[in-house]
Amino acid sequence: MVKERYFYVEGDRIGAGRIRLSDDESHHLARVIRLQEGAVITLLDGRGNLYKARIVSFSASMAELEVVERERAEPPRRIDLALAVTKAHCMDTAVEKCTEIGLRRIIPFRSTRSVWRGGDREAARKRDRLSRKVIAACKQSGHPYFPDVAEVGDFDNLCDRISSYGTVFLADRKRGGGGFAAAGTVSEPVLCIVGPEGGLDEHEIGKLTGLGAVPVSLGLFRLRSETAAICAVFLVHTILSSGGSIR
Repeated sequence: MVKERYFYVEGDRIGAGRIRLSDDESHHLARVIRLQEGAVITLLDGRGNLYKARIVSFSASMAELEVVERERAEPPRRIDLALAVTKAHCMDTAVEKCTEIGLRRIIPFRSTRSVWRGGDREAARKRDRLSRKVIAACKQSGHPYFPDVAEVGDFDNLCDRISSYGTVFLADRKRGGGGFAAAGTVSEPVLCIVGPEGGLDEHEIGKLTGLGAVPVSLGLFRLRSETAAICAVFLVHTILSSGGSIR
């Protein structure tokens, strides 16, 4: 079976039934995948639209396609992930895998025990890097909605967001003895909070739980931040798929 490949097209490159790919996507199509004129591919715009399009002409730096079919996907579950800034490869893994599972938004934040201490310029670069990881993960999985990557904020910024959620889970092995059942019925939008390698400190945990975050355990043993993020997002999807009730 031939693996279906997905390409990314920005909205401003679509018009009058024609699509012109970016230089990077054109290069990938022509030099890496080596498709021929007349081949039909699937394109994602990151906003829920999938396009079947036929290659009309292309070169190493330009590809023009004709739209054959357009499909609109159902909106994703309203699940956000607040992830403390960790080492680059750990965050990459968490963002890639959680994007494949399905997210609405990724919220990177600094916490007291975060090893990373970059300034505004480094934070902008990190956001750009994570946005690229999101696009790559959606192209890999065929997910039609690209999660938004928020600016890297501080812990207080995260706390200010809590009130806008129906349910907030905090990954905490020590305090989450009741597991997800402690939250009762789960309502969207849902926020999953995962701390850094050393965990959130007592003050941060106390403030989050005081704002209504429910501590949940993701297993008997200590998990890496990226593993905890993947488990939490998957479990929330499972709960919501069963109607939001935890039995």
